[in-house]
Amino acid sequence: MEQEMREFSPIEIRAATEQFLCKRYKNQKWFPKIQQTVQKSEEKKYQYWLRQYQMTKDKVSVLLENLMCSGTLVHDIFQTFIKRNLNEKYQQQSVYRQSLANQSFASILSVCHKSIAESFTKETEIVELVNLKDDINSFVQFLSLLIDRLYGIPSQENKEQIFKYNQAIMEQLFKDSNFYEKIKTIYQNHLVKEQLKYKQGLMYMAHENIQNKDVPENVREQNLTIIVSNLKNISKFKTPQNKIDCLLQFNQEVGKLLRTGYSADDYIPMLIFVLVSAQYYDLIVELKMIEHYIDDNSRNSNVGYLLISLEIAQKKNYCPQTSPHKSSRFFGYSQHTFILENPNEYAVQFHFEFEKFRITPIKGEVGPGQKINFQLTYAPIQAEVVVASVILNIQHEDPRVIKISGIGKYPFLQINTKKLNFESLLIGKSLTKELTIKNSSEVTASFVLQKVIDDEFKENAFNLDFNQGVIPPKSTFLIKVTYTPQILHVSVIRYKILCQGGNELIFECIGNASQHLVYLSEKSINFGEIKIGNQAKQLLTVHNDSDLNTNYQIYSDTGNIFSFNKVKGTSPAKGFDRIIITFIPKNQICYYERVYVIISNQLLYVDLIGTCYDLLIKPIPLQQIHIDNFRRRVIQGMLSEVDFKYMENSFLMQINQQQYQTNLQGDWIESPNQTVLFKELMLSPQSDHRLIQFSEEFMDFGYTEAMQSSGVRDLILHNKLNCKLTFFWTIQNHQTVDGDKLPVFLVYPETQSVHARQSCRFQISFRPTKSSYYYFQDIQFFAIKYNPNLTKKIVENMKRNTQIGDSFINNLKLSQTAISNPKQQDFSSKEMIPTFSGRLACVGHSFGINSQPYIPIVEFRPSQRVYFPPCTIQESVYQTVEFLNKSDTPIYFKFSPDISKTFKIYPNQGLITGKSSQILILEFVPLENKAYNQNLTCHMNHQSSNQISLNVVGYCSSPCLKLQNEGKVFFPPSFVGVYSRQKITVHNQSRVLMQYQVQIPEKYSNELYIEPANGQIRPNETLHLDCQFIPYKKNKEYRIKVPLLAQEILSPTQSLIGYHIPGSGHPDHPIESRQPTELQYLFEIFGAGSDGFLKLSQKKLDFGIIKVNFNDKQYATLINESNCTFYVELNLRYKNKDKDTQKDKEKEKLDIKMQNLIQKSFTLDIQNAIIAANSKLDIGIMFNPIEVCEFDLILDVVATEKNPKASRGPGQTIKKIVSQKCKLEVRARGNYPLLKIADVRNDSISVATLWENFQINQINVELAKDLNELEQKFLKIEQLTYKEAQHLQKALKSYDWNFGYLPSKPVIKSRKIVITIQNIGGTELEWQFKLPSDHQIDLEPWADPGEPTEEDTFEKAILERNIFQIKPKGGVIQPGSFKDIELIYTPSNFDSEITKKNNLSNESHFLRVVLQILNGKPLVLNLKGTTLAPLEGLLAVKKTVFTLPETPVGLLQPVKYPIEIQNVGSSKVNYTTEIQELNDKGEIIDSQFFVFGVTPQGSLPAGEKQYLYCSFKPLEQKVYHFQLLIQVSDMVRQIKPVILSVSGRGYADQPSKNDKGNVQEIPRQRSHQSPIGSKVFFSLEEIDFGELLPQKSAHRMIILYNQSNDRKFNYDFGSQLKLSSYEQGLCCGDEFVIDPSQGEVEPQSFIELKLTLTSATTPSVYEGECECTITWETKSNGINTSQVSQNSQVITVDKEILFLRIKKRSSLNVELVNSFKQPPPPIHNPMAHPFQQLLSQIITEVLTDSNTDQILKGIDQQPINVFEPEDDSSDIKELQFQRDYKDFRTMFLEEEFIELTDLIMENTFFNIIQETTRKECDLLRISKTFVTPAK
Repeated sequence: MEQEMREFSPIEIRAATEQFLCKRYKNQKWFPKIQQTVQKSEEKKYQYWLRQYQMTKDKVSVLLENLMCSGTLVHDIFQTFIKRNLNEKYQQQSVYRQSLANQSFASILSVCHKSIAESFTKETEIVELVNLKDDINSFVQFLSLLIDRLYGIPSQENKEQIFKYNQAIMEQLFKDSNFYEKIKTIYQNHLVKEQLKYKQGLMYMAHENIQNKDVPENVREQNLTIIVSNLKNISKFKTPQNKIDCLLQFNQEVGKLLRTGYSADDYIPMLIFVLVSAQYYDLIVELKMIEHYIDDNSRNSNVGYLLISLEIAQKKNYCPQTSPHKSSRFFGYSQHTFILENPNEYAVQFHFEFEKFRITPIKGEVGPGQKINFQLTYAPIQAEVVVASVILNIQHEDPRVIKISGIGKYPFLQINTKKLNFESLLIGKSLTKELTIKNSSEVTASFVLQKVIDDEFKENAFNLDFNQGVIPPKSTFLIKVTYTPQILHVSVIRYKILCQGGNELIFECIGNASQHLVYLSEKSINFGEIKIGNQAKQLLTVHNDSDLNTNYQIYSDTGNIFSFNKVKGTSPAKGFDRIIITFIPKNQICYYERVYVIISNQLLYVDLIGTCYDLLIKPIPLQQIHIDNFRRRVIQGMLSEVDFKYMENSFLMQINQQQYQTNLQGDWIESPNQTVLFKELMLSPQSDHRLIQFSEEFMDFGYTEAMQSSGVRDLILHNKLNCKLTFFWTIQNHQTVDGDKLPVFLVYPETQSVHARQSCRFQISFRPTKSSYYYFQDIQFFAIKYNPNLTKKIVENMKRNTQIGDSFINNLKLSQTAISNPKQQDFSSKEMIPTFSGRLACVGHSFGINSQPYIPIVEFRPSQRVYFPPCTIQESVYQTVEFLNKSDTPIYFKFSPDISKTFKIYPNQGLITGKSSQILILEFVPLENKAYNQNLTCHMNHQSSNQISLNVVGYCSSPCLKLQNEGKVFFPPSFVGVYSRQKITVHNQSRVLMQYQVQIPEKYSNELYIEPANGQIRPNETLHLDCQFIPYKKNKEYRIKVPLLAQEILSPTQSLIGYHIPGSGHPDHPIESRQPTELQYLFEIFGAGSDGFLKLSQKKLDFGIIKVNFNDKQYATLINESNCTFYVELNLRYKNKDKDTQKDKEKEKLDIKMQNLIQKSFTLDIQNAIIAANSKLDIGIMFNPIEVCEFDLILDVVATEKNPKASRGPGQTIKKIVSQKCKLEVRARGNYPLLKIADVRNDSISVATLWENFQINQINVELAKDLNELEQKFLKIEQLTYKEAQHLQKALKSYDWNFGYLPSKPVIKSRKIVITIQNIGGTELEWQFKLPSDHQIDLEPWADPGEPTEEDTFEKAILERNIFQIKPKGGVIQPGSFKDIELIYTPSNFDSEITKKNNLSNESHFLRVVLQILNGKPLVLNLKGTTLAPLEGLLAVKKTVFTLPETPVGLLQPVKYPIEIQNVGSSKVNYTTEIQELNDKGEIIDSQFFVFGVTPQGSLPAGEKQYLYCSFKPLEQKVYHFQLLIQVSDMVRQIKPVILSVSGRGYADQPSKNDKGNVQEIPRQRSHQSPIGSKVFFSLEEIDFGELLPQKSAHRMIILYNQSNDRKFNYDFGSQLKLSSYEQGLCCGDEFVIDPSQGEVEPQSFIELKLTLTSATTPSVYEGECECTITWETKSNGINTSQVSQNSQVITVDKEILFLRIKKRSSLNVELVNSFKQPPPPIHNPMAHPFQQLLSQIITEVLTDSNTDQILKGIDQQPINVFEPEDDSSDIKELQFQRDYKDFRTMFLEEEFIELTDLIMENTFFNIIQETTRKECDLLRISKTFVTPAK
């Protein structure tokens, strides 16, 4: 029984470890203390006791040194942790877990290094081992803790010491060869399982993969034997370090083949060439094992480089196997190669003629002694079987015909899944999933993977590692699909698998790209109030919570009022990046600017606010609420004069009314989406939606000489607000050559006011400060509402309206925070006209005509082609691309505008410094449904020749769905109420996310269901709807129209309500958004309610006999030939049960027990099911009898309704439709398995003797009986106690298996007997021999077993010395099969002391064995054997009870009956016989007449046998009983006598009928040819000559086989059989002749033997064995490869004995026997003609026949008549005739006829012999079945 799996706690693991360690270190003082501490500690960690007792380094070193030196200790601890938890069940669940068990200990090095590294991070603390779940890891961590404790400082010396310790421990572990082979096997299995050998199927080395140009010519000519042998020597080493040393030596040899200073380009091809030459397929297994065990230091050294190089070279050598095909695929081909050789001394020409098959070359010439290769190709064009002839015409020879056959088949592929869902994945990451393609056909399949292109959208998110391939028959192919999203959308793509000549498959890949989780730490930063001339700094953090690094770009100039320490950077994965923002005000105003940050295609923003003041001017601080409310007004379009009055007076109203009043409507809060943010950022300065509109979008001043001013250019700003504004420009200074800072771009005037709805003009000029230099600047302005005396007016109004003093002014806080002091009042307003900011990009340069312009070296990342997510018309999608300047000089770029106005780029121009980059934002707004592919041209450095194109690809799609079969769904007619379902395919042909809703008419709501009725369908996705139809009306045709409404799902990011369009969010008149597209489709459902009929493929199922607690399964096919679908229910019932009669209903109530038995014994695969129209359904019935039973049942098939959708409300009653359609008779019987002993063999004892000694007949009779109560209880012996099991075992029936007698010698040859058992039942039979040792229980060391009895001691000695052996002890036999069991009796194994004590007497051995059959009858077998004392004789007989043949009363001669006796001892014996007659009660009586006689006395040499001849002549009709006492003595003493019981019956009229039940069933021939059996045998071992008349002969023929492959033998019958009629033997005076009686038989041949038995005149009845001595030929070379005898698989036999059993009975006709006359001896003239000899024998038989005597006697009794002579004729003439060959009446007189007759008889006799030999038929007997020689 397998041990139940459970988890071991860390305390149990520690206890097991300490148990072994204490045995080794029980004398150490520190170890018991540790043990006590661990036992007391309840914590699951080890550092407790390590710290408690401060285990010193020396003590730990002692432990590790012992671990190094003691492999036993290593394995003890290893088994403690591994074998207690990894039993067979655990290993079967996870094979690789077993690999971990083997690996974990062997990889202590890497684990210890990891543990040491962790301990270094925690300084001197030891790593806590908490939550230990795995016992293996616990053991490794335990050792690593010890090493950590020993080496706490990371020095090189300590690392070397650790390496030494671990190498030594690994060597101890790898010394065990079984352990190494086990690891290697696990790695091989694991590599195959994980498909690390490149691809599925067998692999082979491909020499063609290596190009000749890669390998030098001189290398290919060298002998690579030494290098290859060095490589293959790796398998001879076991430890990983030794394998590494072997590889390093191999690497040096490879290096010698290359030139000095070779590179990797030279090394890899050379390595591939050597590996191809080596053909070493297990190298990848060795490399993986080494790589797993080496440490990190070795991995990073030259060893790691060598391993990687070998792995790369090895993988390049693999390609799929192309083995010859027995069949060829459709549209494929198969090739074979054959050779034509010319053995002649002259050249010959040839050519082929063929059809169906193609041979190349077709014709040619073969020179003398030369060969030519031919390629035979079969390329079928359809599935067919072709058998064709190819004619080979050869010069000077007749044409030769070659038969060729081929099979063309269709390949068939299958895939493990139709949908690969990658779920959500971050943009830039990759995820790989596997798709398995299986070739289920028997031909090689070639396939091609094609992307299903439904539209023009370029989907590039998915990548396949293979686009085509070849799959061998019954093999699989692994395709790896990698999903790498680059754009933010749902990717759905379908692939089509096209199999050449086969089927077509489609699978779908779905992935959803997700954005980086990025955000800014602040959305608003207020620098507060800063006095002019000062500056303030704030920190902004860019957070990245995703798994990938991401770059960001800040769209701001570094010299602005709000300056950034960096405007681009990288935010690390799961990290952040900090940015410092500096506020440097230049005017006493409020500042506000919204700065945008682009990061991973996401646009973020931060509002920067600051206030500047001095002693004279102190403006009201600007707050974020002011910004939000003003943006809210802009979005709502509330920018009239009245609205501005509200904003201007809100502060005064706040002071006067102490409350906030506004005319803003609603509580709407701005939450801009990404589209709005992009639109606002990319809004052109010239746009009409700008509140401050620019006249110029960009100013390019071109070339201007250094320190010279360019021409002035005008910039007009239009103020669209209803308030006067004042503009303040920010002028940046650039450093000159002299170090001075001067402005480059000048604005005049720097400050200017403009009235509401008016424009103002500014003049901008360019003055470069350096020559040959580029200048680019975003000139920034800030505009505030014009009101210089605002503060003064506020104070005056406050003094006038409220009585406040100077304290109010001092306490007035102009900040965005409210005043918490109750004495201070908050007069801050929630609305105020904020500051406006803007920028104008200006560029200029100072490169003159003679100056050398900068040469741009640029690159777009990640690609020069940008793909946009698909969208609909007027939707806006955005992508980013990084423009990288790879040179050291700055680059000015400018993109030409898109003519179609579909694509837009921001910034459109700019300057990129050297070794820097700029993130560009691209916008795609399609105007029509189509695919866009355009190039955006970028000009650089004002040079038309310096340009680069950016390819942008977009796709605009309109919503569109496609219904399968145009929406028409056809359901076959079905039985009323039957639930049918089909899949409806809906394909979204667009790239738009849509939602749908199915509207089923109310009329059909209970008959039609489509699920899911609503939901979403992703772009390009195929949706499978489940359509379910349940008709409720019979004979009605249904046609149901179901609308499908589909609607486009608009993205919430496409809303255009935002600040970039003033008034877009007006509460009453918002901007009109695009309405989603609505589509309507129509399903048409066709169906019908109908009725039909069902039938079963067979009427009866007969399981036969199944053994109890086992099962069998049979199938019946339910056939529906109608056009109607049924829902059927299956029910098993008794055959005589009729549910419609009241009588059977009462019987059913009384038969509950039997019904439960049916339910427990039978299992139906299908209790209920739906069978479609014109289809079949297999019904599996499993019969599992739980007791002896017999069933005669009926399986009813009932058609009923099936509607799982029907409502089942309370109070609703639904009438169920039931109709019986067909039925099936089921018969089954449950019984126990049946075993029979079919044969028993030994090389020196006859089958009949063994049959009697082993009580085979009695055992077979018992095995055929049913199990009684005790035997059934014995089957569950595991549930009993030991005493109950012992008592039950003794109650079983027992039989003796007597091995006979063996002489007592110093060396006794084992007696080996082979018993053949047969499973005669109809079920599988599992058997087992259980010895007494199999039931013993291992006692604990403290347990007292008690004093053993003498019987126990004797039995234990027999078991320990293997006196009796059984091989095998158990197994499983299939029905009708045979199994040979080897029984070995070896008394020489017995204890020599016991033998010495008993060497003067015989010694008997006894062992009790139980033969247990699973769920069958158990038997107790007593194995017995006896060894005879030296120089002691012993008379043995086969049996002690004999029954004489029934003999008629009145015979003048008694009937002879021989009894075989044998001297089995080692000394000659003398014997005398005494006869005593017994009555029916067994009492001795005196007999006055001679009825029974026997041989009176005799002597018998050692080892020989004789016969006692019994004479039986009854005088009356009755049964006689005799006791035959045989007194035996040898030269020394009287031996125990032998007493035989003999009985015989005399009859007067007719003999009684034979009782065949008492006849022993001894095998008449070999049951089967066994691998452990003898290789010589007779075709028939029992020859029954039947009933013979006196002096009559009977002939038989047998065959003697020699099945040996290499040895011949000599056979001899003469030395073992008394053949002469004058010498008494088994034949009782009959003449028995075997022709030939001796001879020689060659290997794998046979010889016919003719047996002739001539009956004597004395009647006799006998049955016995005739011995044939077989002497095998011995090999002359001394190596005995002789024939294995049937008794042993190891011991060879040079001499053995075969036994031929002979039966004969004389005809006991009283009249015939008494009147028999002795015939004259026949005259044999060997010189006479055969025809004359035949006639002489015929005459002799006629004369000696008893019928002739009766005829003569009848003639004598007839009356005597008077003799009347014939009339004398005077003219008697001599008859003369002429030879006439046409007269057939006289032809027999001619000599030619006589010669012809001789020839015919000779041929006929030869044919008879041949027919008898070949067909194994005896012409004189009924045909028999002989043993057929195995091929």
